[in-house]
Amino acid sequence: MKRSTCLFAFLILTYLVTPLSADLNFGLSEGVLEGSVDANPWTGSFAFGLNGKSGNSTNLDINMTVNAARETEVSKTTLLGSYFYSSNDIATVTDRFFGQARQERKLAQPRLSIFYQGQYDWDRFKAYDYRLALHGGLGFEVFKLDDHSFDLRFGAGASKEFGTLGSGWIPELQFGGDWKRQLTDTVKVFASFDYYPNVEDFTDFRFVTNAGLEFVVDAERNINFRMFALDRFDSTPVAGNKDNDIDYGIAVVLGF
Repeated sequence: MKRSTCLFAFLILTYLVTPLSADLNFGLSEGVLEGSVDANPWTGSFAFGLNGKSGNSTNLDINMTVNAARETEVSKTTLLGSYFYSSNDIATVTDRFFGQARQERKLAQPRLSIFYQGQYDWDRFKAYDYRLALHGGLGFEVFKLDDHSFDLRFGAGASKEFGTLGSGWIPELQFGGDWKRQLTDTVKVFASFDYYPNVEDFTDFRFVTNAGLEFVVDAERNINFRMFALDRFDSTPVAGNKDNDIDYGIAVVLGF
């Protein structure tokens, strides 16, 4: 599958979880929904890392990640796209893309929200063409401070690996969370996790973890330096594949 297909699928996921009325903000007034134009901008970052070697041997490692978020008083949209590529003298050894889009709508009850999300996972060296996962459920804000926050979510949905014989939609639960901490004015850490057990067999599950440490390099230009790791675990991989994929590295981060 071409890389352009990965980007197209990620845009489709974005469309699925971002309402057509993304520019409208809905608030509660005496129990009645009222629509108004929301001018809050998108914020996010683009991270790029490159590591190479030439001479007696040749190696090239590339990682790119795009994060974007749009938050209003009643909703939040987050997008994530990560691409990893690695090659040596002999062949390409890594070529994969992971995309996720999540939409959250806050409820009248403080700290509660509903969410729905889509994931697209493509790996050139997997036995399947790509995996698509759709989930939705309830989110809970454990705490939110100026420099520290922690959120949990619980939901359900299904995933499917396309391009393999006999692969149908697998019903799954979802248990996940997001943690962020501003350690100093120039250093912050973050981590997120999502556990997806098969409803029919809890020994069959997927686990996705993303964590990193970020330093401010140039506050005026919004340039940071990031060390990160993305781990995707599948307890029952397709024959010929390993159960764990870990991508880690360093990257320069440009904020917007």
